[in-house]
Amino acid sequence: MRKQNRSPYIRWEGTQMQQEPEKRVGSYRSVQIGVFFAALFLLAVISWIIPLHPKTSEAEKRDLAQFPAFSWAALTSGDYFDDINTWFADTFPFRDVYVSLNGQFKALLSPSGTTVHGEVGQGDEIPDQPVAPPADDASTQEPSGGEEADLPANGEEEPSHEIEEPDMTDVPVETLGAILIAGDTAYEYYNFSQSAADMYTAAVNKAASQLAGKANVYDMIVPTSMDITLPASVRKSVNSSDQRKALDYMYGSLSEAVRKVDVYDTLRNHRDEYIYFRTDHHWTALGAYYAYQDYCRARGTEPADLEKDFTAVEYPGFLGSFYSDSGKNAALAGGDTVTAYKPNDTNSLRFTASDGSSVQWMVVSDVSTWNASSKYSCFIGGDNPWTVIENPNKTDGSTCIVVKESFGNAFVPFLVPDYQKVYVVDYRYISKVKSEKLAALVEETGATDVLFLNNVSATRNESLMKALSSLVG
Repeated sequence: MRKQNRSPYIRWEGTQMQQEPEKRVGSYRSVQIGVFFAALFLLAVISWIIPLHPKTSEAEKRDLAQFPAFSWAALTSGDYFDDINTWFADTFPFRDVYVSLNGQFKALLSPSGTTVHGEVGQGDEIPDQPVAPPADDASTQEPSGGEEADLPANGEEEPSHEIEEPDMTDVPVETLGAILIAGDTAYEYYNFSQSAADMYTAAVNKAASQLAGKANVYDMIVPTSMDITLPASVRKSVNSSDQRKALDYMYGSLSEAVRKVDVYDTLRNHRDEYIYFRTDHHWTALGAYYAYQDYCRARGTEPADLEKDFTAVEYPGFLGSFYSDSGKNAALAGGDTVTAYKPNDTNSLRFTASDGSSVQWMVVSDVSTWNASSKYSCFIGGDNPWTVIENPNKTDGSTCIVVKESFGNAFVPFLVPDYQKVYVVDYRYISKVKSEKLAALVEETGATDVLFLNNVSATRNESLMKALSSLVG
């Protein structure tokens, strides 16, 4: 009887012990579900607060979609609601915060420190032999203006010195689409495109032929940091085209009428200095100055002195394109300092904006209060179709036209002491304000020198090369 009395009690007690945890689990799940739906409801409410929808993205450096204007035609076709969906998705409140958090979570969840996001495109095989430059009798003519340089294209041979590269085999490396992050520095992949490279050299050759006997034509293709400052211990395993070989191909495809300014070895010899930004794809003004010295050697002139002819200013807290493109990766959060050199002759310029308006501006602007992503725009007001700088201390008629993309911005200030006038043409936008071709611009300005300045990555972009070809005509 005791067993009978005790047995039900034990069974009941066991059931109670089993049921209590189940009740606790069920209660916990109810709380989870409640929190989940409360968060969804809160996000839904926030998403419909119109003033919270951003108009621009600092991370992506672009204007976001605008709320569509109503029309009966758009309404009946369904485009109106499609455009609302696009606007809603593109301008969700706090989108840059979410993008940043996503990048940080990916970094935290990477167990090995090496993460691949997307794939890096395979570049074309770089030919061993360049395209034969066009035979042009005009290439042997003496260009007018400027002194004939007896130096090779890259100037006097600099003493070669080996730079001991740090061993970074143990440094976490993260690949983000077309960006590689090694330690606290980002690098852009380069994938050679033969068709785009051929378009580039053809355009420069054509310009040299058109301007023979009228102006000297120089060409400078700037390598990116991937081949200059990324240590060999990391670079050897990176699927990026050989920039030295690509430059040899393009320079070898240029005619004798073009004076080549090959800055690759110069930048390599200074690779242990701050010549490229860590968080942005551009070079620094110091890197541009070393290239400027090579340009002067090619011209047969003495370069302006960095300390005597310029005034240095610093703008810390720069977070560039790599930082935003990587989802504000925490490894790059330390930022960069933009050091600029204001020419002592003049800090004044005038540019024509894309809307055709004329703006008085500065060669080097004070961007200390600008947002972190915009500080590279301290150089010549950023990317504008047409810019004019006049040096009041020179009256010799010396004039230069720089045909460039954004790498040219940090370079142009160093030309101010050398010329009475410097004209800057951004071939990506010039058609918005001027219909003249390059030869007509040379005739109009009386330019004695024309410098094509592009980073090597631009020469793989067929759309950009078409714009350059269009300018040459």
